[in-house]
Amino acid sequence: MALVRTAAEAEINAAAKMRDFGFVDATALPGGPDGGIDVYSQRAYAQVKWRGGTADKDDLENLYGARGLDHQRALVYFSGADYTESATEYAASVGIALFVFDRTGEVTPVDGRARDLMDSRIDTRNSAPADTPDQTPSAAMVAVQAVTESVREFWLRHWPLIGALLFTVSLVAAPFSAWPVGVRVVVTVLSVVLAPVFWTIYLRNRQIQAS
Repeated sequence: MALVRTAAEAEINAAAKMRDFGFVDATALPGGPDGGIDVYSQRAYAQVKWRGGTADKDDLENLYGARGLDHQRALVYFSGADYTESATEYAASVGIALFVFDRTGEVTPVDGRARDLMDSRIDTRNSAPADTPDQTPSAAMVAVQAVTESVREFWLRHWPLIGALLFTVSLVAAPFSAWPVGVRVVVTVLSVVLAPVFWTIYLRNRQIQAS
């Protein structure tokens, strides 16, 4: 059995384990600007801590933050060492499956969610047909899916501010644009009405997040 000697090999090994768990499109994203995601799947994100000591709560918060608002997506963490008590408590509160892995790449579940994934692997192997085709997507497809997901999550987080800025700029620019008079009037009226609405929603969300 090949040894895990680098961070990239640890991420590739984690992706293989994820596919065993039923996330058939799981693909490692080594060495790139992954935003806290080392293994990507349409149904799950995973992060891998190859070295650097025990994984703590801050490490898990990075993974949880990378998921954004898509709470249907599973979260999995692989650590080459153990976890702090605060990390395991945090994982239990937000639903992260915790694994440790050794130099051979074998993984051991740490919490209940991880054990459930291991059990699902056994069930899948027992019920899968012998000639199941390889469904792993290409690296290009994974990159497109990751970018699309990032854009969607950015829009879901920031749409009030985007709308507020858009209609504020339109309010200032529309009266002096080269558009036909009718278009300028319509855009100006819409901007007068909608700019305050979006700013109000944005400021209210800020207050809720701060409280």
